[in-house]
Amino acid sequence: MTSKWTSRKFWVAIIAGVSGIVTTIWGASVGTEVEVIAGAILTIAAALGYITAEAAVDAARAKANQTFSDNTPSKKSK
Repeated sequence: MTSKWTSRKFWVAIIAGVSGIVTTIWGASVGTEVEVIAGAILTIAAALGYITAEAAVDAARAKANQTFSDNTPSKKSK
């Protein structure tokens, strides 16, 4: 299993999430509702995007493992 610390998807999601949080906080401190909403949307989109990407990777890995096990000859006892 690969490490999450070396995953590009993970780091893009972290950067997008942090950017969204910073935008939300900045918008709240300045008093701009648009920035608060944009930051919240960015944070939620980053989380959902990462979850979707990891689900697709997990599904592809499960399918590959199933295909491999289906093609492996079984040992029959004589």
